[in-house]
Amino acid sequence: MAWLLIFLGGATFSHAVGATAPHTWVIDKAELSSLAGRREVTLPHILEPQDYLPAGSRVRYRMTLPLSQLPPTQLGVFVNKMSLSGALYINGQFSHSCDQGQLEELRCLHKVNLFAPPPGLWYAGDNIIEVEIYATERQMNGLSKVQVGDLVELHDGAFWMSQWLKSEFLSGLAWVSAVLGFLSLAVSLVLRKESAYLWFGIAAIAHALSLLNLTVSNPVVSVDVFTWMVFSSRLVATPMGLLTMLSLFDKLRRWMVLVLVGFAVVGPMLLGLSGNHRPVMIAFFLPFFLAAMVLLVVSVRWAIQSRNPIKLITIGMALILVLSGMVDWLRLTGRADFEGGFLFPYTYSAMLMTMGTLLFRNLATALKQSRIDRELLEMRAAERMAYEVTENIPVGTYTLVYRPGVKRGKFLFVSQRFLELTGLDRQSILADPQPLLDILHVDDWAAWRQLITRSVDQRDTFSMEFRISHFSGEMRWVSTEAVARTLPDGAVLYEGVLIDQTAMVYAKREAESARATLLKQQLEQSRLQEREQLMRDMHDGFGSQLAGVRMLAEKGRIRPEEFPQFLHEITADLHLVVDTLGQLHITLDEALIDLRHRLERRFSGNGPRLHWDSQLAGLPALPQRQILQTLRLIQEAFNNAFKHARAQNVWFSAHYDAPTDVLTVSVRDDGHGLQLPKVRGRGLNNMQYRAREIGGKFQLIERHPGVEVILQVPHVWMAAQTDST
Repeated sequence: MAWLLIFLGGATFSHAVGATAPHTWVIDKAELSSLAGRREVTLPHILEPQDYLPAGSRVRYRMTLPLSQLPPTQLGVFVNKMSLSGALYINGQFSHSCDQGQLEELRCLHKVNLFAPPPGLWYAGDNIIEVEIYATERQMNGLSKVQVGDLVELHDGAFWMSQWLKSEFLSGLAWVSAVLGFLSLAVSLVLRKESAYLWFGIAAIAHALSLLNLTVSNPVVSVDVFTWMVFSSRLVATPMGLLTMLSLFDKLRRWMVLVLVGFAVVGPMLLGLSGNHRPVMIAFFLPFFLAAMVLLVVSVRWAIQSRNPIKLITIGMALILVLSGMVDWLRLTGRADFEGGFLFPYTYSAMLMTMGTLLFRNLATALKQSRIDRELLEMRAAERMAYEVTENIPVGTYTLVYRPGVKRGKFLFVSQRFLELTGLDRQSILADPQPLLDILHVDDWAAWRQLITRSVDQRDTFSMEFRISHFSGEMRWVSTEAVARTLPDGAVLYEGVLIDQTAMVYAKREAESARATLLKQQLEQSRLQEREQLMRDMHDGFGSQLAGVRMLAEKGRIRPEEFPQFLHEITADLHLVVDTLGQLHITLDEALIDLRHRLERRFSGNGPRLHWDSQLAGLPALPQRQILQTLRLIQEAFNNAFKHARAQNVWFSAHYDAPTDVLTVSVRDDGHGLQLPKVRGRGLNNMQYRAREIGGKFQLIERHPGVEVILQVPHVWMAAQTDST
């Protein structure tokens, strides 16, 4: 069930015709029981002061409704206004109150009431309808006409529009006022010098609180406190609204602020001390009414002078506000229609929205202008900074324009650094670009003309390095780069820089000379290193073997038939050195193929049988020194197997395991094995040394028969990468 206050004028008795048609009765006569006794009254009726106690008491209106028979539909009772609060009784039975709670705690004076009594309370014949009213001296008290009829028709007819107008619409106005108020206060915190937003924010929030009197019938605080809060909100909203209007017209003075703010502070205090007495409320509103009349007269002149449409609308709203205040004054003093409502909440809300629109429009305009001013200031600051940067950066800057139909360009601007680099003066170069051409090196004239001609025709960026003759007599190398921009008149504007490259050119020449010298030294050093390495390999390899053979021969320890064997070994080592170091890009797999070929020729006839297994897929390219030492270790192992072990078979294997990055080389024979006592000879020591030099691990294992020599080299890929870098 919805409840809402509406404006209703006097109604007349009526009913529908027909047996099944619903009936509507308008009751405008009642018997009043009050402190003054019983009497017949006409509805709507306003109670006299002697009918109730000033602090508050109850009165009762008694009406009779004859029903020849009960209607087929549920009956409703529509009461436009019962002030201050009231309850409905049907045939002596309680039906409804204007809200939940005791009448002394309710405020239903602005509430529209549509009651739906239980059908069992009605009966054919005379039905007694009683409305009990709780009245105080703070407002007009009484009862409007009472309508009884079909519940649905009453709701769809007189009730729903009144409900929307005086309940939901006012609630919406309260929320809008509160939102505008808080937004305005937030703006006032930022724009502290703009006091209009402060006054407007306080006025809007105070007005939203005052509207609670029209939308709340069962306050959570006591009625006295609630009444004081509502009346005080009106006493605050009115002077704050005047301050807002004066601020909008830029007519606010300090004494006005002191008077109106003082009134907004003192008024609620005196109202509370008076116990919310209605005459005190009327007395406080009287000066505002007079001030509003004076302000209205002068504001009309202000608005006409400003010719601002929003201000003209504001004055119109102020006029409506004054007229509504006069009507509400009559209603507040009991001289107006009882069933009518107060106009001030609607007109003041409209006034606030108009002023709020003007304030936030001014704010939006100010923000827009502020943005324009900020952009203009930033642009000027950027131009100033660009000029200062242009004059202080270590490169020269210039703008050069080529007009349509003019073959020669014209400098529009040259920086101080440009003049320092060229040795020219500003006046002459701006008047005619010929002085720049005069100092251009003769060998660069053709390239310069060709560059300019092509760039102007294609309207494209150009860059060039050229030489100029400085006034100091020295030759300078400079470079220029310019970006083309087409102007609205078809001209081509070049914005460019001029950079002194003299020091860089000299430095580049010196660097190239130093680089050539260094490269020559590196080549000489590389040749020396290669020569020394080759000499070392010859000395450590077959050179030391020749020396050893000569020493043994001089001491007579070598028989003539052993000389071929020693020569074979020396020749094999020489082949290893030549094949390995003589080819820059030889791989281990290729070197092993050459070694196998030589071993097969050596062992053919009376040598051991050779078994070969090489699986080196994925093996990275190894350094030449590492390949040479690996081959020497393998060759030493084959020599031992052939010369000392008297082996019949020799098995060779070379495997590379890519996942573990390990190279494994093995030489195994089926000879006599190690002879006792097991003394490590020079051959084994050489193999141990070679394995250690290439970062590998050497193992000698007895196999019975024979022995196996194993070389394991870890981290092959990493070593190859390190050597390549």
